[in-house]
Amino acid sequence: MKTCKALKLFSKEFWIDIIVVSILGTLLHFLYEFSGGNLLVAIFSAVNESVWEHIKIAVIPTYIVAIFKMWIIEERKCNLWSSLFFKIITLIIIIPLLFYGYKSITNIEILLLDIAIFYISIIISEFVEFFIQNKIKISAKVEDVFKYLNILLIGVFVLFTFIPPKLELFKDNTNNKFGI
Repeated sequence: MKTCKALKLFSKEFWIDIIVVSILGTLLHFLYEFSGGNLLVAIFSAVNESVWEHIKIAVIPTYIVAIFKMWIIEERKCNLWSSLFFKIITLIIIIPLLFYGYKSITNIEILLLDIAIFYISIIISEFVEFFIQNKIKISAKVEDVFKYLNILLIGVFVLFTFIPPKLELFKDNTNNKFGI
């Protein structure tokens, strides 16, 4: 079995991941509108102001950074696919949990808090990745399962961009519409 390189807590890589995902996510918030509604751009950028689309603009850059690092970093990451999967699941859970949590208390949306939730969620997901890479031992066979689960998640994000479920999570509250 090959040895692997674990992510170090508060290392340069740790912070670069957070910064790059944050910047890419922020850009993806506006890219669909700037593209004039290009359907190819819709696959990876926010197409409306729903909570789901805000999750997507954290998830897609996380995958982009992970794929980029797979190509440029020769050392294999410990628990690469499982840590990536749980990093994504963390974003999928934390963003709506914090958003709907504060909204249920205040009964209003606060833009600065919405923005903070986006960045806080990215930071929390980075800690999850660190924990799984450093504290849990996962077999190669289980890692293969997580690789396919990540591919499935990407497919779900693409599908729900064009065919979103009629649930509150997917509803754009600025116009009460779903999807594009």
